[in-house]
Amino acid sequence: MFSKTCGLSADLRQKPHAMDVSAKQLVTLFKEAINSPEQKTLGGSLESIRSYYKMIQQFASMVHIYQDLIPEEYDSSAILGLADFILNLKFEEFLKIANNLPVILDGVIIQDKTTPNSEADVDPSWEVTIAMLSQNLPDEIDLTDSSQDNLIFEAATDLLNKYSSISALQNLDRLLTSRPDNYKNAMLLVSKLALSKMFVKQIDYPLHVSLVLAMFNEHNRIRPKSSDNPNGENFVRRKMKQMKWLLKDSPVSFNMILVDDGCPNQSGKKARKIIETEGYKNVKVLYLEDGIKRQSPVIKGLKSTSDSRKGGSIQYGMWQALEDYSEVDKPHIVVFTDADMAAPVNEIGLLLEKQDDKTMVTIASRYDAGSICRGPWGKNGEIQRLTEFDRRMVGLRGIVFSKLFPQTGKITDTQCGLKAFNAKLLRQILLKTEVRTFSFDIELLVLASVADTAIAFAPIYWHDSLAESSFWRHAAQKTNDDAS
Repeated sequence: MFSKTCGLSADLRQKPHAMDVSAKQLVTLFKEAINSPEQKTLGGSLESIRSYYKMIQQFASMVHIYQDLIPEEYDSSAILGLADFILNLKFEEFLKIANNLPVILDGVIIQDKTTPNSEADVDPSWEVTIAMLSQNLPDEIDLTDSSQDNLIFEAATDLLNKYSSISALQNLDRLLTSRPDNYKNAMLLVSKLALSKMFVKQIDYPLHVSLVLAMFNEHNRIRPKSSDNPNGENFVRRKMKQMKWLLKDSPVSFNMILVDDGCPNQSGKKARKIIETEGYKNVKVLYLEDGIKRQSPVIKGLKSTSDSRKGGSIQYGMWQALEDYSEVDKPHIVVFTDADMAAPVNEIGLLLEKQDDKTMVTIASRYDAGSICRGPWGKNGEIQRLTEFDRRMVGLRGIVFSKLFPQTGKITDTQCGLKAFNAKLLRQILLKTEVRTFSFDIELLVLASVADTAIAFAPIYWHDSLAESSFWRHAAQKTNDDAS
């Protein structure tokens, strides 16, 4: 059916769905999109489109690195054929695919997914509680305003005290995320944090969590906001507060490892000063350059920090976490996150809840049902949900990933900067890594998928930071230019 209808115009055929096409069929559809008149409905800036283009080419390169790991039940020649097609793809051809593919293939543009409650699940007290808590919450989340943290912590604690069962909090969260425009973004975050802490409260055994993040040109965000530092997020102190709030009165301990990725603006030195000032005993700073000089086995092949681009630093930090804490005495989970405050680390409980002996990887998701993704992408920085451009490009990226790496299962959000790994699994796969760039986490997912573990996802609240992010700055600039 597919091959017979592929050459017909879109209005004369039933479009196939992305879930149903093979890697070989996707190449055929890509060629059709390239040869069709360009729709020019994509939007977005060339810089942000080019970022997606480079990303899927990184995916394709990784297929060749790990072609021996393609399971026998999948058509390896078709997967390699798709990878080769992508690697030879010109940017202008990628533009045509991004513009035209939704016309000939269903499921390219991710939809706003909601899961409404049944009437039996609705508690009449919810709206009253939401209204009461919302009174003290900020009208909009500002990642540079640390004074909002306590308001959000207090509201999440009050919500926990009001509803003491997991099912009640889950149903309330389903209500909020099914109608997110009806509520303050801060309230949406409060719901996720209450659930996260509730899951941590269920842990009745000793557990250690290591939090790893890389720093490159974070010399502004690491400091508090001020008149001469408008983008300051004070992220070291605030992440520490978030973790302490989450883990208080639980048997879960934690440490944090900050890795300077060769920052020319001395992010590592600034972090060490904060650690010394605050007297943190469970936070340390590493320098990727030191690891390269010592020829650390986990970053083998890395000659310079300029070749890392985040991946090498996270791998080095994860390895240090394994060296510092043995899972013999108690289970150990290693989480990597971004330096900014986009994904509050006190949402980690949502990831821990998914972990067990058969599921040793949990990734946070910004795009699956129950998740909330926000950012200052509108004209003049108004807070918005994902734009049509975002949903199209994320969808296209997800389709390519699923066809290149079918063994990983369905993963909508491959790039979210919050992923948790069981230390036992990390010991099996970390020394096998070869990718040191921004696609390092994709490599970890591929290696994990052949290590007899499932990969789970957890919907989170994500609030992106425009000010210091060149990727979203380009997209927002395009939005502003179009609206002016």
